[in-house]
Amino acid sequence: MKKIVAALAACLVASAVQAEDYPAETVTIVVPYSAGGVTDSYARMIQPALQERWGQTVIVENKPGSGSMVGAMDVARADPDGTRILMTAYGVISNEVLMPDIPFDLADLSPVYMLGRGSNMLIMRPDYPMDDITDIVAWAKEHPGELKLASSGVGASPHIAAELLANVAGFDFLHIPYQGSAPSRLDVIAGRVDGMMDGISSVAYVESGDIKAIALAAEERHPSLPDVPTFKEKGIDFVFGTIFGFYVPKDTPQEVQDEIFAALDAALHVPETEALLNKQGMDTTRRTQAEFQEIVAKELDQLKELVAKGRLTPQ
Repeated sequence: MKKIVAALAACLVASAVQAEDYPAETVTIVVPYSAGGVTDSYARMIQPALQERWGQTVIVENKPGSGSMVGAMDVARADPDGTRILMTAYGVISNEVLMPDIPFDLADLSPVYMLGRGSNMLIMRPDYPMDDITDIVAWAKEHPGELKLASSGVGASPHIAAELLANVAGFDFLHIPYQGSAPSRLDVIAGRVDGMMDGISSVAYVESGDIKAIALAAEERHPSLPDVPTFKEKGIDFVFGTIFGFYVPKDTPQEVQDEIFAALDAALHVPETEALLNKQGMDTTRRTQAEFQEIVAKELDQLKELVAKGRLTPQ
């Protein structure tokens, strides 16, 4: 018994020392997407501030593949010492439900810090005959499966957003997946599909008249699109956006997770950075680690509900 108590005490002391000295070596932020993308840009945005705070080298490593799973598995299997941090978007959550046979479990990661949620909006081709979401939903109900909505891929946030909207509003549509946002948006502009759920980053296409912005899946209107109503304003209780966040291996000491949280919060919540993120449609509301974990759990429940209703099919 004494040996067991002594061993536990030694582990606790080691954990405390590790947390107090963190980080004692280079910290790597793993981005499970190619360099140059949105998630990658957010990771590189905060890199200098983390490096200055910790006095250690902080690098961003891109590990794309298998819908973000290569990078996610890399971090999940890393030593739980906080030296490998995952910075990722919605795919790590949706793949948990849509790809049940992959050798990865989201529970192997601990959600630490939620950078924010990117606002999604419904955009339609420029010559689409309706401008009001109420009319579009009514038409879609009368013509099940005829509304053609594109996405950047099966399981990607635009696909999930469309399925959640259809589930809440009670209509069916024809899903047309593409390999990325750019080609799907181009086909909306060209009129080959009716529309898609897209980000605020498409505001330039709205301003040029290449697409119509119908409704925003946010709590309130966005300054860049003051004339575009929210779904809630139109009587549809629908809020959705891509979640960007930071994760570490599940057994990382809580003291280390607390320091990572504090460092990220200090790096991101400065006026210049917040203004840039907000301009890009990011809701940067401060959330505790517990609140982030609750949001991830809620997203998983929503996805499982879509599977149960037959709106999503696991691969």
